[in-house]
Amino acid sequence: MKKFFFIGIAIIVLASLILGITGCSSGGESGTKKVLRENVVHPATDYMAKYTQTMANRFNDKWAGKYEITVHPGGALLGMGETLDGVRTGAVEISQFPPGVFSNTDVRFASAEMPFLYNNVEANIAACDKLLPLYDEFMTKNFNQKPLTLWTATSLDLMSTKPIKTMADWKGLNVQAINPPCAAVITALGGSAISIDFPDAYSSLSKGVVDATMVATTQMMEYKMYEVAKYVVPVYMVPTFIVSSINLDVWKSLPKDVQDSLVKEHQQMSHDLNALYDVLVTTNPDSLADAGCDIYILPESERDKWHQAIQPWIDEKMNAMGDFGKKIQKIADEINAQYPYIGYIEK
Repeated sequence: MKKFFFIGIAIIVLASLILGITGCSSGGESGTKKVLRENVVHPATDYMAKYTQTMANRFNDKWAGKYEITVHPGGALLGMGETLDGVRTGAVEISQFPPGVFSNTDVRFASAEMPFLYNNVEANIAACDKLLPLYDEFMTKNFNQKPLTLWTATSLDLMSTKPIKTMADWKGLNVQAINPPCAAVITALGGSAISIDFPDAYSSLSKGVVDATMVATTQMMEYKMYEVAKYVVPVYMVPTFIVSSINLDVWKSLPKDVQDSLVKEHQQMSHDLNALYDVLVTTNPDSLADAGCDIYILPESERDKWHQAIQPWIDEKMNAMGDFGKKIQKIADEINAQYPYIGYIEK
């Protein structure tokens, strides 16, 4: 009798071990937490990293013990140039990146940072929800990832160590170019484009590697770039978008309610960031002036000259996009009609 008792105990223990192993391998459905790592190329002090963490906290509270988003700022998992391919291959589950960086990989990405495409931040923001389905279609098909949301980081504008007021002032200017559209603008206006990642803007300016850079006024403030460059021309020159995308295989493995929650929380984050940047575009010039910068608002006639100089490149890229480019232009034209350019910002 005792023999059968111990055999029974052994069977129960063995069954428990087998069930335990099965549970560990089945993800969030059997008690083992599924971790979704979200790579953020901006540093932890950046608004994007902070808002991403807030978004992750909301998601994690809802799915506690089953699914969790962990936030990795400063490109801790993937550098800027690795993000598109990193999500495609599943090296990371989710990553944020500016699509314009990959304009040379697929010309359609150039639409995310097309010079002078949107008149102002209001138009830039209004385009986000309209563009997301277009990006979803080709990124899902061609890059094995699904965009969860899209938001603006406002415009890449000029900050320099010497005053720039006309196109003639660009001649001989060494300017940091963080992506192909920026390089095209710099070259068209007469400057020399120096390819340097955006986190190195401060050190490049301070060491004299470049005379100028093109970054958002929010980053000029956040990264204290006013310490090394004093001349700012906010002209809404290169409107930007940031995308957060998830590996398609990971996406398909998730239950529908988890997918819905990921989309909901990421889109809430993007709308919150857009609302923040809408305000900062108005206040940043004054904040930079208080920090000792010289703010020069380009006359519309001079802005038109800059726009005309880069227009041949814009036409070439938009034509290369085919029907996709026509859809992008139609969206921009309709939105710009609602938000005309008035100086830099309407106060």
